[in-house]
Amino acid sequence: MVNLLRLSVPLTLLSAAFSVQFAYALPCNDNFTAIDTIQGTTDASPLAGQQVSTRGVVTAQLYPGTKMAGVMLRATNRAVSGASSSLFIADAKAAEQYQPGQQLQISGTVTELKHFTSLTDISSITLCETTVDVIPLAVKLPLAQLSDWEKFEGELVRFEQTLTVNDTYDLGRYGEITLADARLMVATEIMRPGAEAAALTAQQQLHMLVLDDGLLKQNPDPVMFAGNTLSAANTLRVGDTLSQVEGIVLQDDRGYRIVPSRQPVYQAQNPRPDKPAAKPAHALRIASFNVLNFFNGAGQNPAFPTKRGASTAAEFERQRAKTITALAALDADVIGLLEVENNGYGQHSALASLTGALNKVSAKPYRFIITSEQPGDDAIKVALLYRPATVSVEGKAAMLKAKPFDWGSRPPLAQSFRHLASDEMVTVSINHFKSKGSCPKDAAAVDADQHDGQGCWNALRTASAKALSDWLRSQPTGVKTDKQIILGDLNAYRMEDPLQMLTSNSWQYLTAAEGNSYSYVYRGRTGSLDHALASKALAKQLQSMQHWAINADEPTLLDYNTEYKSEQQQKSLYAPTPYRSSDHDPLVATFQF
Repeated sequence: MVNLLRLSVPLTLLSAAFSVQFAYALPCNDNFTAIDTIQGTTDASPLAGQQVSTRGVVTAQLYPGTKMAGVMLRATNRAVSGASSSLFIADAKAAEQYQPGQQLQISGTVTELKHFTSLTDISSITLCETTVDVIPLAVKLPLAQLSDWEKFEGELVRFEQTLTVNDTYDLGRYGEITLADARLMVATEIMRPGAEAAALTAQQQLHMLVLDDGLLKQNPDPVMFAGNTLSAANTLRVGDTLSQVEGIVLQDDRGYRIVPSRQPVYQAQNPRPDKPAAKPAHALRIASFNVLNFFNGAGQNPAFPTKRGASTAAEFERQRAKTITALAALDADVIGLLEVENNGYGQHSALASLTGALNKVSAKPYRFIITSEQPGDDAIKVALLYRPATVSVEGKAAMLKAKPFDWGSRPPLAQSFRHLASDEMVTVSINHFKSKGSCPKDAAAVDADQHDGQGCWNALRTASAKALSDWLRSQPTGVKTDKQIILGDLNAYRMEDPLQMLTSNSWQYLTAAEGNSYSYVYRGRTGSLDHALASKALAKQLQSMQHWAINADEPTLLDYNTEYKSEQQQKSLYAPTPYRSSDHDPLVATFQF
């Protein structure tokens, strides 16, 4: 009999009970087409559309109770090198009646179901006399080449190595987790753009796989991972690990994926960080935070949905609560903000709403810098908060609106502050350069994607960096000081041209002491779009630099949004904590004079 203990009682592929009892089995004959012959070595079967008879052992049930129900059949031996030896039998009755270890001889039509070679229109199924143990095929990352997934199509595989969570973006929508054999960094975070960076990005695909929940539905409720239920208090973070990953390799329009046949073992290797340490006495702390389209809708009728942020007043309250908790925990004297709604500085503006809410929980109240002119035409702006108890405003608030900041990159804001404890003068500049999205339609344009790893608009960002450096050297606030700092979301990774432009102009990059120098996760890769660079005189006074990892590592599903969530999920997945208050992590730089 089949050894069910060796299958570890699969939870997503095997049904809990089998109602059909088998009183007898028939002998099978040798008149059949081998599974690997049906599969072939290319993306589509060479026998597509033909009626065939084949034979193999059931390794798993797929999608029981759905229109896509069926069983996976594995050949008892392999004849065609490089071809998969497993085949999907698309038949709901088979999914109900047959279990792993049973051998079947089946006749039907070879069909490509969304790139997945299958046998459909089943005309006959014969249960053979013998059963066998189902042993997964051992696979290890990285693969030698991406085409290796084709020979594993439909196979029951097992990864003996421990795999690291690299992305959870689609966990809430499709029940998917991106895994790899290590945490993967954006190529241009660790090397200069060019052919080598492009090659590394391509090579990283060999290290990655997608783990699917196998539910065949969007917005699962509850959202599960490795036998755990996701909630605001029970998270799955990038950097956590899964071991004993085992399942069926499937292919559809989105590519290859693993549907688990048993629950992997989860380890929380990247726990949520506590709030930053309290600011030392007499120190100056400067922070920046991308507040993810903080829009309160003031000035539009109706106020909600806003242009980019909250869709409802209730969502806005949830967003504000998370944002305020995060900002208060920074314990910063000056905070640069990004993605604040550009709707003025009046008492009903988004910036005033944010500041007022923060002051209700902050022991030392904040004020915001008001500019004398409209901060650009974009829907969002940069802003500065400061604590009058620890710093005083000196000089004027300065904005650079001339080219290249007349479009794309938001106009930077600079303000000088006197640190009251030391009497030192520091000029703070908060910045938000053009994103890598919405590329020029003309592929030959200077700002088109050059396929060197930097994405599009790199020329604009680099020009913005040079103009920013020159502008700050001119002391735009009217206060002469050799202590200046550039903060913000530069939409460029560490080794890209805009950062190189700044460092070549004597701005010193402030690196987190703990090595956790990342602020963003995108498509299974980690890097930093948010940076802090200081003049030499200020950099000498740096006591500590931190990327507070509260957002990038967290599932998107834990943010303030209520879309695609049941009433229960709107409660269980939300908490007014700093975790997933944005998609970027805040930066915290502390100076001691």
